[in-house]
Amino acid sequence: MKNIQVTKTDAKKTLRFLQHFGQKNILVIGDVGVDRYRYGVAERLSPEAPVPIVRVLRMMEKLGLAANVADNLKALGAGAYLIGVVGKDTMADRLKSMLRHQCIHDLLLVDTKRLTACKERIVVDTQQLLRVDEESTMPLSKKLLRELHVRLDACQVDAVILQDYAKGMLSVGTQALIERIRERGLFVAIDPHPTGSLSDYQNAHLLTPNTKEAEALVGQSITDETSLVRVGELIMKKTHAEHLVITRGKDGMALFSKKSKVVKLMPTFAREVYDVSGAGDTVISVLTLALVSGASLEEAAFLANTAAGLEVAKHGTAIVSQGELRSALTIAS
Repeated sequence: MKNIQVTKTDAKKTLRFLQHFGQKNILVIGDVGVDRYRYGVAERLSPEAPVPIVRVLRMMEKLGLAANVADNLKALGAGAYLIGVVGKDTMADRLKSMLRHQCIHDLLLVDTKRLTACKERIVVDTQQLLRVDEESTMPLSKKLLRELHVRLDACQVDAVILQDYAKGMLSVGTQALIERIRERGLFVAIDPHPTGSLSDYQNAHLLTPNTKEAEALVGQSITDETSLVRVGELIMKKTHAEHLVITRGKDGMALFSKKSKVVKLMPTFAREVYDVSGAGDTVISVLTLALVSGASLEEAAFLANTAAGLEVAKHGTAIVSQGELRSALTIAS
C-alpha cells in the first residue's frame, strides 16, 4: 500500500501557469443543459395542499452540466468547445444562445426525440425548496455516435474533458471515444458517474471522482485514510489512469499518481461554504488546464483546490474567473 503524505505547495510558484491558460483550447464532451433558478419568498400556505406558495421575485438561467465546465474554462481564459446532445425545442435554442453569449464553440448534436435538459430550482431565503428536472436519458444512436467522432476529429484542441452525468451522452461507446482521443495524442480527463463502470473509463490521463463516486465505482466505503488509499489504488489498478484526484469536500483532495508511491493529501481552502453544486466542474477545469500548461499534479491540484474554495463561497452553480483565481493566489503568497 502507498504511503500517505500531506502536500504543501508554494502559491507564488503556481501563479506562472495562469499565463498559459489563454493559449489552450479544451473540448468538453458530456451531457448538457440549462440550470434555472427562481428566487422568491414564501409567506403563506396554499389552500389547495399543505405546501408553501412561493412568490417569485427574480429568475436566473445559466449553463448547466457539461456546459458549466465549458463556461468555467472560458472564464479561466481558455478556448472552450462543447459537444453534447440536445432536443429540437425552445430549451435547446436557449442553451445555444447562452453558448454564443459566452463565446463557447457550439458543436452540439441534435436528437429530435429528446428533451433538452433543464434543472429548475425554487429558492426561498437562500434555501432550496424544490428542484424540477426535465430531461431525457436515452443513449446516443449509432448515427449520433458517428457524428460525435466526426466532430471530435475536426477539433484542434489540447485536451478533452469527458463529463458523465448519466443522461445518455456517454452511456455507450465511452471507451472507444477515449481510445480515439488518445490516438490523437490528446490529454483526456474524466469526471465519472457513480453508476458507471470502471471498464468504461480506461486509460485516462486524469480521473476526478468525489468520495461518494469513488466508493460507488469500487463498491467499498471510505471511512479513514487507510480505506481511502485502498479505494484509490483499486481505481488506479482497474482503469490504468495516470492520475487520480478524489475530491473530499471539507477534507480537501487525495492525489494518486501512477509514477508515485506516495498518496498526497491536500486540505481544503474553502473558508465559507454556501453551495457545493458545480465545485467538481471547477476542479476538473482547473486541473486539466494546469496539467496541459506544464504543472505537476500537486501544483495543478493546488490551483484547483484554491478555485474550488472560491466556487463554493458563491450561491448556485458558479464559475471562477482567472482574475479571481489570480487574486486568491496572490493573497496566499
